[in-house]
Formats: sequence, structure tokens, C-alpha cells
Amino acid sequence: MLVKERQAGAMLWEILLILALLAIISVHAVPQAARFYRQAVVEYEAEQLLSTIRYCQNMSRITADSAWGYGAKSPTKRYVSLQLAAKGNQLLAGDRDIIASHTYLPGVNVAKVYQEQGENHYDASIKLSFTANGRPGLSGMMTLFIYYQGYPAEGQKIMISKGGRIRLERGTGEK
Repeated sequence: MLVKERQAGAMLWEILLILALLAIISVHAVPQAARFYRQAVVEYEAEQLLSTIRYCQNMSRITADSAWGYGAKSPTKRYVSLQLAAKGNQLLAGDRDIIASHTYLPGVNVAKVYQEQGENHYDASIKLSFTANGRPGLSGMMTLFIYYQGYPAEGQKIMISKGGRIRLERGTGEK
């Protein structure tokens, strides 16, 4: 009977030791997993937005010339624009026709960065369009910042130059 009690006590000690080791490992693993998730969703949304912006630019080149609509008495000019908002974006043909829409993953924010009095400011509501030659419309040169809420240092930037060059800068988050 004395041997069985010792085995039960040893088993409890082993379980407590395993739980302590799991707690120590999880203290390091959980923050790393959360960081990996944040970086993965920001990377996904940045690539998705980059692709949508390039699509908008190419569609603007294709549809920029005036064309005769079916049954129209005069040529009409169609244009494509991208409307960015806090929770997602919409690719629009004309003023109201939605070509595609995308909702950002939870926690992801996209904003236009602009400087005022030496400080960075962010605008989440943006309308982006391109001219027939692929240059940005009225907005001119633009920087879009994609980041996970509360972690701007891990964000990425999409730069659109005045000449229409679009590029993604990885690991250039705001401090």
C-alpha cells in the first residue's frame, strides 16, 4: 500500500512539472505566433491592395478612350477608380458601378499618409484614379500605409509616384 501512494505522488509531481514547462514555452511561443499572424495578414492585404491598384491603373488605360455605348447617340467616356475606406475597398466603373469589392481582414487598417506641420497624418477615406497614360489622377503622388491596429511599426507602404510607378515597401512601418 505504501508503494502505490508514492507512485500517485510522483505522478502528480510529473504532471505539475510538465504544466510548468508548457507555461514557460507558451510565454515565448504565443507572442511570436501573434506577431507572425500580424505580419502575415498585413503582407496579404498589402499584396491584395497592390494588385487591385495595378488592375485599376491598367483598366484606366484600356477604358480611357471615348467609346460608343450600345444604342448611345454620343460617345461616352468610362473611367475606373478605387475607393478606399476604413474596412475595405471598392473598384468602381463610372460613379456607381462596382466591379469588385474587398473587405480587409480583422485588425488591418489602410490609410493615406500625408505630412502636415512636420507630423504624419492618416486619412482612411481615399478615392484613387488614373489617367489614360497610367499616371495618378487628381491625387498625384501618394503613399498608402497598411498596418495592423496597434502595431504600426510592422506596417508596409505602397508608394505611387507622379509618373504612375507603383511599388510596395516591406518592413517600413511607422514608429
